[in-house]
Amino acid sequence: MTTSDFFRVARRPRWIGVLVLALALAAGFAALGQWQLARSVENAQVTESEADSEVPVALASIARPQTPMNDLQVGRMVTVDAHLVAGDFTVLTGRSNQGVFGAWLVGHAITDEGASLAIALGWAPDAAAAAAAEDGISLDPAARLGRYLTSESPHDSDFEAGERSALSIGELVNLWAEGPETTYAGYLVASEAPTGLTTIDSPPPTREVGLNWLNLFYAAEWVIFAGFAIYLWYRLVRDAWEHEQEAEAS
Repeated sequence: MTTSDFFRVARRPRWIGVLVLALALAAGFAALGQWQLARSVENAQVTESEADSEVPVALASIARPQTPMNDLQVGRMVTVDAHLVAGDFTVLTGRSNQGVFGAWLVGHAITDEGASLAIALGWAPDAAAAAAAEDGISLDPAARLGRYLTSESPHDSDFEAGERSALSIGELVNLWAEGPETTYAGYLVASEAPTGLTTIDSPPPTREVGLNWLNLFYAAEWVIFAGFAIYLWYRLVRDAWEHEQEAEAS
């Protein structure tokens, strides 16, 4: 079959109509492939909210009490207007600060809106030193700025060894002397520790991103389908020419 023979058949209105249909299908398949490709790389793109995670915002502007945390809230630098409840402190042991184990002093804060918030105020070499820092402690402006993190599981604490090490909001609510009406789901790590404590190291969280290989595979499939639509038109035209040749030979 020569090229002139092929185009002699392909120029007929019937096959031009089939070609238009094949091109429309190919365009649709290509569009679906492009959509799947975009889905495959969307997780590898850093959103504007993630890029601005180090720019402090008011906690109340991104979170509400009694509501679960989402990925964009975790690790965000926030500010909060609040005061500490006198005597309502908890010491957590077994907490590492830049590789050195010691204790955290966690305070119960009440925001100006009346919601409870746990604040990890600072680190000390041991539980006694952390507890000793409670006297006269207050939330200065530096302590009202910090990183907002998600609650930990109470099961992480080694109660058999007499240690309470997990910062679990659900557990703290039962320990606080002043029972809260509403509570934030996460806790704040103060960006600067009060006198008598060491600032807790709280680096920005790392977000692992990568290609979605399943979506990438689907994108390749749609490209193959688009090519197959054009190839199917070619085979139909070729088959029509071959049938004509067979008819003439008989």
